[in-house]
Amino acid sequence: MKAKKLKIHVKTSKFSIPIPALRFSTLRWILKLAFKYGPSKIRNGKMMQSGNPGMDAILKNLTPQDIEMILEHLEQEEPFELVNIDTWDENQDKVKVKIYTV
Repeated sequence: MKAKKLKIHVKTSKFSIPIPALRFSTLRWILKLAFKYGPSKIRNGKMMQSGNPGMDAILKNLTPQDIEMILEHLEQEEPFELVNIDTWDENQDKVKVKIYTV
């Protein structure tokens, strides 16, 4: 069974964000819009103030073709968990972030 959707789950002690699972075709559409209307600000450095030069270089060089290749690869795999983070925020509240394919 191949993956059909990407699911993101964010939960803290105070709230949980119910993000529905998104089909890969929907992700492609959202990302096409983001690349169509957003890259000028990112590439000019207006939104890239992360302080991490490596991440800034990745974001500057990322193309729509790279994103398409990543999504195609995720679609070909069996469902699996991409990210599973359990940590604490500055108020010592537990934070969970999970990203997985379904």
